[in-house]
Amino acid sequence: MTFAKQLIAFLAVGLLGFSGVTASQLEDVTSYGNIDTYLDFFVDIELNTPNIISEYEISAAETIEDGVLLILDSVKKYGLQEYKKQVEEGVEQPFFWLAKPLNRSADNIVDMFAPDFTQGIKMGACFEKYFHQYMQSGMSPSEAAREAKQKVPECLKNGESPLEGKFASRVRQMVLCHPLHGQLLLDKPEKLPFAAAMPCHISIYNKEGKIMVSWRNVEEMAKKAKLDKASRDLAKEVQKSMEEMLSHL
Repeated sequence: MTFAKQLIAFLAVGLLGFSGVTASQLEDVTSYGNIDTYLDFFVDIELNTPNIISEYEISAAETIEDGVLLILDSVKKYGLQEYKKQVEEGVEQPFFWLAKPLNRSADNIVDMFAPDFTQGIKMGACFEKYFHQYMQSGMSPSEAAREAKQKVPECLKNGESPLEGKFASRVRQMVLCHPLHGQLLLDKPEKLPFAAAMPCHISIYNKEGKIMVSWRNVEEMAKKAKLDKASRDLAKEVQKSMEEMLSHL
């Protein structure tokens, strides 16, 4: 791994230590194959694919937290319907949609399944603010990272993040998972770059007084990635399922 990528990994460990990510895990991510190929693939899709974002209003929600709870309920009902159908059809091992907990230590269901993404960005800005200050004072990178992490909670509490007040809305993020779909979309080496689009991340936010949910259109991404027909058909099925779960709340 190049020095630049090692530095990125080091700084990321300093910040992501809050969520338990290890240096070895980041090393795996940045050293597997050619990381530049993965990044180029992802950026090209984001910038050059029309209709890459699916966005719907959650009309029954008055707050972002309401939207999260409605989504959790919808995914639960959809997953149970899938499960019962497969059991009735005699499927030996049913697979179905699940919402994956992102913060198992949270003391409420909203924070457990949909952490505040904008708060996480502000946390990162606090870390970088103090990391820079400590580096300029002559500390080593490891010392600066350690001390900067200690300053983050106070920085957030006092509203001292360099990005405080910079967002149009708070954004909650969730992850939806279908184990069988994940396996089928990554079963060949040439499909592995598509992992950049997985699992299915969804965002919930307030847009001009309306609670909205959005996600990357998996069907369009599969077309751009030039996956085989079976994978494109599966991606179309995934997008359809996402719309059934999320577009009529």
